[in-house]
Amino acid sequence: MQKIYDIGLVPRKKELAERFMFPFSQINYLLNGGEFDRVTLITSATDNGKTTISSQIICDIVRQGYNCACFFGEDTPYESQDRIFKQSLYGEERSLVYKPYIANGKETNCGEWVLTDEAFEIAREKFAGKLFLYNTMASASVDDILEGFEEARVKYNCRVFLLDNCEQFQFANDNENKAIKDIVIKIRDYAINKKVHIFLVAHIRKTERDVILPDLNDVKGTSALVNTAKNVLVVVRMDKVNHDTKEYKSLKALLELNNYNLDDADCLVRVAKTKGRKIGFACLKYNKKTNTYYDCKKIDESKEETEKAQVIAPKQELTPIDPDDDLFGILPF
Repeated sequence: MQKIYDIGLVPRKKELAERFMFPFSQINYLLNGGEFDRVTLITSATDNGKTTISSQIICDIVRQGYNCACFFGEDTPYESQDRIFKQSLYGEERSLVYKPYIANGKETNCGEWVLTDEAFEIAREKFAGKLFLYNTMASASVDDILEGFEEARVKYNCRVFLLDNCEQFQFANDNENKAIKDIVIKIRDYAINKKVHIFLVAHIRKTERDVILPDLNDVKGTSALVNTAKNVLVVVRMDKVNHDTKEYKSLKALLELNNYNLDDADCLVRVAKTKGRKIGFACLKYNKKTNTYYDCKKIDESKEETEKAQVIAPKQELTPIDPDDDLFGILPF
């Protein structure tokens, strides 16, 4: 293998690299889309939305015409299917019906929103032959998972993969940090050699620091997770942070400079690392029924909509009360 190259003899790159798009405009702007030879790490604390956002990204990539395969280590196939099929509605709530849970043959006051039969069949047709799930009942070693992904790549032309999450891997030795380092190197090499994109999900470890935005050193496992990934996205649910801290107020002021109101956001995604692109933030709203995130409106967009609404429905002036009127005569008692 040649080790030294004359830079003047390296052939010019003739075409721009093919890319898929993210379903969130600000993340797209910061990352300039996604290329097919790299790893993107998505991380957050427990129950902060990283699986929801990850599966929504996959859902949208399928819509763009690229086949995908996923490993959801904490979900059954039914749970993964339900989440992704709902997300495929893109906020269309009319395709959902509310069904109460049954206890001892009787309806309870608890339940959930489920797809109508018609919407379910539309979603099934949309994803059949395009999105594949790794059988989590099989071995979950990284070698076995990558072998399954290679089958999906060769047989079904899958080009984007999701591994959720690192803690579900079976380790070959007792040294967890070394095992994770070996795993992420294998994942990176697979992405580069096969010209595919791999989304890798990892937890943020618990710390004693009361901060909104975790440090990249807080990613659970090893620094190899962060170092190997070309892109790192940190997900934060805003209902789980203290809005009265100095950090929140500073972050809010920073986002206002970029025309976003942090108080309107249900979720904040920080692009914490990217190769040759831009580091920054994306503010997202959340639709609980469809389990879907979408872009927050910019401050000037919200202001413009408010002004339009005021023009359409101008504020009514209250008629002054005549002290001689018999107000009690019109009351129903």
